Amino acid sequence: MSAATTLLVRLVHLVGMALVFGGAAFAWATLSAAGPGRADAGGSTASLGEPAALAVTYEWVFWATMGAMVVTGVGNLGALGPPGPSGRWGSILTAKLLAVTAFVLGSFVRTLVVFRLRRGDSTGSGRSLLAKGYGATAAALLVLVALAEVLAHG
Repeated sequence: MSAATTLLVRLVHLVGMALVFGGAAFAWATLSAAGPGRADAGGSTASLGEPAALAVTYEWVFWATMGAMVVTGVGNLGALGPPGPSGRWGSILTAKLLAVTAFVLGSFVRTLVVFRLRRGDSTGSGRSLLAKGYGATAAALLVLVALAEVLAHG
């Protein structure tokens, strides 16, 4: 790959991670801060809208972005020409790939919960469950970013 293509692939990967993490953090903050009868920082108790609508929108953006991140992640590995799983770098890469696999499987479960809550009542305990799911997503993404940082900079 040319230097410009490599830079573009890395930029798409970085922007994708920012979008996925920022969206999860926003969904967590919105769903945990605004509930029925709970006042926001300005004292308003107005609803921020249907929580399922926010969750469904995030899920669509999440999966589209994850598709792009998988493709660009493979592109990054191809550009680096990584060694096998032996050695420190290979061990960390293996740990990251296992963590990404677990994260994607957990995200699939979260998406199923979102679409199940969409059909039913998503207030009260549903809102709490969504908030916890997006909080866990944001926390898992921080772990993945830490592993990526170690891989990139040793």
